[in-house]
Amino acid sequence: MNIKVHGTTMSPWVRRLITFLVEKDLAYELVNVVPLGEPDPDYLKISPLGKVPLLEVDGRYLPDSLAACTYLEDIRPDPALFPSDPWNKAWMLWLCDYLGSGFFSRVEVPIFINRFINPNFLQQETDHDAVADALAQMPGFYDYLEQQIGGREFLASDTLTLTDLTAGSIFLNMRHGGEEVDSSRWPELAAYVTRMHARPSFQHILESERQALGTLSPVFAA
Repeated sequence: MNIKVHGTTMSPWVRRLITFLVEKDLAYELVNVVPLGEPDPDYLKISPLGKVPLLEVDGRYLPDSLAACTYLEDIRPDPALFPSDPWNKAWMLWLCDYLGSGFFSRVEVPIFINRFINPNFLQQETDHDAVADALAQMPGFYDYLEQQIGGREFLASDTLTLTDLTAGSIFLNMRHGGEEVDSSRWPELAAYVTRMHARPSFQHILESERQALGTLSPVFAA
């Protein structure tokens, strides 16, 4: 089976797919696609919305990370990254949506784009009002996630699931944007993020980003 991931690891959704593949012990090739500016017309032929990641398997294309992970879970069920219990599986999908539609869209994107992408790659000014609004919304999301962990190792289940790979991927961009979880206010969430980023799948991602970004990111500046 020949697997390719089209995208850039700076996207949390590409990261989620790559960490999923690594946790499944599936080899892949990364095809660099940066979703800035007008999409390449050839790329639109295989990813009609121009988004990343796109999973390519033996010449077939899935242009969505959730669809891609669902497919991979079915063809490589061990280790399981989707819960077998129906409620837990549904709860996993809810938390993925909460992280994506809520935390990612309202908090991570304004912080990451304005603090990291704009000054380092687009030579654009920071929208300080957008950052301030994101920071004002951040505690509500952190409070909810702190509650969901509730003394467990993982978010949606007693074992690692797609929810954890989603959260870890988004929080890495928060760190690139200069935001570390305040362990005095959200101790369980801070410890959770540390655990996720210590996993071999995230260390794999971090090493590739260290080589690409160097000291541009505060994650690697120390």
